[in-house]
Amino acid sequence: MNDFNPTQNPMRYSLCLVLSLIILSAVSSPLSSAEKLTLKKARITVTGHDVNRPRPYPGRGKFSWAGNVIRLANGNLMFVHTAGYYHVSFAEPRDIEPSLRKKWLAEGWPLDFKAPTGGRTMRVISPDNGRTWSQPKTIIDLPLDDGGYGLLRAKDETLLCFINIQASWYGYRKAPAKFRKDILGMNSHQCVIRSTDGGKTWSKPIYPDSPGDFYQRSHAQPIILPSGTILWVTYCIDSKWKGEFGVVHRSNDHGKTWRVRSTVKRKNIIVDEPAIAHIGEQELIMICRPDGGRFRSSDEGRTWVEEKAIGKVADRLKAPRLFVLKDRTVVCACTYRGRLQLLIGRRGGREWTKPIMVDPNCYGYPGGIMLEDGTLLVTYNSSGRAPNRVHAVRLKINDKRTGFDFLAIGK
Repeated sequence: MNDFNPTQNPMRYSLCLVLSLIILSAVSSPLSSAEKLTLKKARITVTGHDVNRPRPYPGRGKFSWAGNVIRLANGNLMFVHTAGYYHVSFAEPRDIEPSLRKKWLAEGWPLDFKAPTGGRTMRVISPDNGRTWSQPKTIIDLPLDDGGYGLLRAKDETLLCFINIQASWYGYRKAPAKFRKDILGMNSHQCVIRSTDGGKTWSKPIYPDSPGDFYQRSHAQPIILPSGTILWVTYCIDSKWKGEFGVVHRSNDHGKTWRVRSTVKRKNIIVDEPAIAHIGEQELIMICRPDGGRFRSSDEGRTWVEEKAIGKVADRLKAPRLFVLKDRTVVCACTYRGRLQLLIGRRGGREWTKPIMVDPNCYGYPGGIMLEDGTLLVTYNSSGRAPNRVHAVRLKINDKRTGFDFLAIGK
């Protein structure tokens, strides 16, 4: 669904909001009238097709993917996101399998969009806890479509930005001949770049090993353990395993080098878009698409035990972003049935609420940060296709761990 400016057409906004609530009321907790008003007041737009756009560049379109946020040493917030022209912003030249190309064109994909390097990784800065943001600035623009989604501040103050790289072909079992030298012939791959000067300059890409030979992808925020060890979770497909499986990567040198720590596989269902969080001591939790698959590790990610899923396959829980409160409550912000929702896991993620609606008019795919006061600044997408906007809301989980309140951003 394309987003629009509610201030320009308040009657249309109100009608769409009411219709969305009626449709979704059967599967999630609807917002009360007071909460709807609060959402309208609380939500801000960080960047979008018509708000705080980056300066013109070859390939600039009207689409962005929300990423994650970190606190810099100077107190500012840094938010990383992708700027492109559509859900996937393939660089030129492109090769989309003919039947798939025909289907995508019928759905509105601009497959002939002029974008020599596809999408690019950008960042914005906020000096006031997210109330206002600078104009988007390019961090890196690789020859292929690249999208930043993860940010981390290592123990030695090095900043790490985690990036998905998409090849310029799609729909084939293996790379067409002219693309086989790109990212090892894979359809997508991952890299990380480092900054030792607070984000002013960035290193060349560092590529982790991939247990998959077709693709390696991620949307998850990497985590840092008390020891300084960094864990980065991705998901892969290889020729020996049917369907996606999760991969946990580890770095003990502030992101300079990476090793595979573990893989997570299920026999009857995929591990897609996994996210991990540190609950305490050596305990970790992992949540994944499509059903909210749940796994737990008691040895910092070396081994994993599967637990009962927190959602349902038919409801399509996508892109979980995990936050852990001081009392070990796990908050999962995610796209659930196509809208931004929360699930709250008490007792270290062992008892889960039903989905709780955050924004019934937006697609989701959230990122964000838990602020020092324990509130959540959640960033997310208005739509999964162009034109769209990247929004942010601030949430406080209630004391009973059964819901939340909207709070003003920057206060």
